[in-house]
Amino acid sequence: MTTPDERTRAVVGARDLLTILSDGRGPYSGDLVRTLAMTLLRHYPLEVDISVSAAALPGLWADPLSGREGR
Repeated sequence: MTTPDERTRAVVGARDLLTILSDGRGPYSGDLVRTLAMTLLRHYPLEVDISVSAAALPGLWADPLSGREGR
């Protein structure tokens, strides 16, 4: 079970990873990127988690499940 602390670290870590990759400095091996991605995704919020957060904080999140038919 993912805790709120783990989920928060995953979101912040994903932002940090994307920032590092987007600045284009340094070589990154596919294995390193894959390992970091798996580590972050382990506790990354699911769409249902974001949907619940959107219900509580509509000024901060949009419901990712709204307007999606057939899912």
